[in-house]
Amino acid sequence: MARALPNEDPTNRSLRSAWRISVVSVVWTLLSSALAITIGVRSGEAALSAFGAIGFVDAVGSLALSYHFARALTHEGPSLRLEALAHRVVLGGLLVVGTGALVVGAVRLIQNASAGSSTAALVLAGVSLAVLSALSARKRRVARAVASPALRSDSHVTAIGACFAAIALAGTALERWLHLRWADASATVVLGACALALALSTWRSLGRGEFD
Repeated sequence: MARALPNEDPTNRSLRSAWRISVVSVVWTLLSSALAITIGVRSGEAALSAFGAIGFVDAVGSLALSYHFARALTHEGPSLRLEALAHRVVLGGLLVVGTGALVVGAVRLIQNASAGSSTAALVLAGVSLAVLSALSARKRRVARAVASPALRSDSHVTAIGACFAAIALAGTALERWLHLRWADASATVVLGACALALALSTWRSLGRGEFD
């Protein structure tokens, strides 16, 4: 299924591209998220742990889309039911993770808790920023080609993941080199607020049927 046929119909070619980018997204986000949560828990870096959690949400959505596009290639095109399901899985996860990040960050900020600042965290956040930015851009292009609101929504989640990586990177660097104890906790609050804002605004659009 991964290889396109020479004389393949353009629609199938676009669906195959959508399937491929969804599979790549699943693999990357699962690996990077597991690493992020492991490093974040061990070093006490809340922003990195929140980044890892949102990555798992992205992976679940991409997994649903992988199945969706694989099925579309062997049936009569994409299923609107599966598109809607993928939307709701991602948005529900965003609401949970966003709320959790907001609460955890606020508590740490009030307690003036200090996080670690490992080199591994800096490297992972930097690499994730580059990879997720590229994945998000690719998903947006393919989503237009297959007219998939679900994939477009998933590209937004991946873009938020890239923002999370950037904030985690900045928070870790500030705490490491400038000794700003509040940086990691503040970054975590921002991560939660971004996730909640995206989830709520997209959910309202879904309710109004605004997919274009």
